[in-house]
Amino acid sequence: MRLVTLIVNPAAGRAGLLQAQLPAMGALLRSKGIQMETRYTSTVQDSAERLAGEAIMKSSLVIACGGDGTVHGVLQGMANSAVPLGVLPLGTANALARNLKLPLDPLSALERLLTYAPLVVALGEVKVAEKVRFFLVMAGCGPDGALAAALSGQSATRSKAGLGRSAYYLHAARLFLTRRWPRFPVEFRMAGSNEWTRTEAVAVLASRMADLGGLFSRLTPLAELSSPHLHVHLLRPPAHLSMAMWFGLSRLGLPNPLRRAIDVEELRCLATDKGVYCQVDAEPIGPLPMSMCIGQSTVRLMLPSKPDS
Repeated sequence: MRLVTLIVNPAAGRAGLLQAQLPAMGALLRSKGIQMETRYTSTVQDSAERLAGEAIMKSSLVIACGGDGTVHGVLQGMANSAVPLGVLPLGTANALARNLKLPLDPLSALERLLTYAPLVVALGEVKVAEKVRFFLVMAGCGPDGALAAALSGQSATRSKAGLGRSAYYLHAARLFLTRRWPRFPVEFRMAGSNEWTRTEAVAVLASRMADLGGLFSRLTPLAELSSPHLHVHLLRPPAHLSMAMWFGLSRLGLPNPLRRAIDVEELRCLATDKGVYCQVDAEPIGPLPMSMCIGQSTVRLMLPSKPDS
């Protein structure tokens, strides 16, 4: 009998609903000749990665049940594995699940996920302090890195559980109004080029999703998970003006003279003494320097109506 392993974040906003639906989910899988095993993440660092590494030794499918942070943790343990990765959205933003057209109800999401097929997807790679992290949704530095750091504590976790997506908006507004955002050097190679270009930015965001959800839904409409290059947005100083224009003009479909959107082979954000922070899939990973690219590592991701490859 095939085995599906659910790796569940018990602190996710809809984890209680998933728990209530586990009997029905188990029955659904058994009707298809599939056994289900449930494992739970903990507050121990990299617990999702460890559980994923154990699960791929015996499972035919591993499903990350949580938000984008849970998926990110599970992904670290599944890079280059032959075992497919699926997603059940239980978190706040659920950017990956939304772009995969998965419903927010766990049982309904599982039913739809079982109609999907695995497709090999190249992983984004971020290196900070010699540590490499893989990503499927986004990576960046500047205000988004500071927001990820602000939302990483236990009190912020409770805030996200209670307020949902509004927690992001409230923290983002507070940071926007109270922080100064220094510029930092950026180097990049455009897609298909070996030449490095140097500039300055106050924010860098590489997105692999066309829809990041909510107020962020129209910021990166040209991003594609299947692209062999990183779709990157560079914001020029002053940050308070360029950030406001990015949100406002994007919703109106108008150009932004302080934003540059490029497809790159590789990008580096260089160190400064100003404490510019980085994030990957909305998880904080420390201060600059940071480099990122689409690397050689892959994951077999469950996607809608795609043939196995």
